[in-house]
Amino acid sequence: MINTVASFIRAKHIDSFQKLCFLLFLHQQPELTGTSHEFAELLYLGDVRLLEEIITDLQMEGLVVCVKKHCKLHDEPDIRSHLEDLARAFEDPLTRQEILDQIGYGVSALGRRHRHRLDKQF
Repeated sequence: MINTVASFIRAKHIDSFQKLCFLLFLHQQPELTGTSHEFAELLYLGDVRLLEEIITDLQMEGLVVCVKKHCKLHDEPDIRSHLEDLARAFEDPLTRQEILDQIGYGVSALGRRHRHRLDKQF
């Protein structure tokens, strides 16, 4: 399953922790529709502009549909299936770590960036 999840993440350019969390949030509430401001309030995000960029990215990838600034998860069986696999994989701590590493947010990725900064200093 991790190979298909990894392929989905790469293919749909899910490249940030915020984008991943927003997508999983929408997956948990597939009927929820809202504007970027409404989603920002629901998720306690102060950076509405970042959320607008995330929504735009997800819309370009066909994962989110927006009509008159109201957006929701695209209701397509293939997308639902991939998101179900992603959500299930994210529940497992070891697989979650692999996913976070893939998007550059995991402990291993953070450690690599930290070591890289240290190497540059010396």
